[in-house]
Amino acid sequence: MKLISMTVVIACPLFLIGCVADTFDRKLKIVNNTRGTIFVNISKNRAFKSHPIATDLVKGDTLWNYMRWISPLDSLNSQPPFGKWESYIDKKCEDSTLSIFIFENELLKSVAKETLVSKQLYSKKFSYKVKDLEKLNWRVEYKK
Repeated sequence: MKLISMTVVIACPLFLIGCVADTFDRKLKIVNNTRGTIFVNISKNRAFKSHPIATDLVKGDTLWNYMRWISPLDSLNSQPPFGKWESYIDKKCEDSTLSIFIFENELLKSVAKETLVSKQLYSKKFSYKVKDLEKLNWRVEYKK
């Protein structure tokens, strides 16, 4: 009896987590077809508002958990802040257009943080409506 109770206690949360995980929309795939690491900023606006490398304001440490980077010849599946990509883009993005900013590592090393944001410096910008992403099968490729 104890074994059955323990199995139920362990299995139920795992089942529920599995159900919730299935609702995540991770169809947007960003592919890095270069030989260098890139950093990605996905924005609902036409401009980005913060530096792609997050740092702790007090300690100055890099906050790797809050960044999106893609290693050379690799990819990243991203999910929207909430719901499905279609709904997020149509309801929350400026002009129903998702902006994806790519920053090459060399750019981030050579330009001061404040300058990068104030002058809107980036390596590449992609702007897509839902219909555009559907045509691309939700796959955005960055290459030089």
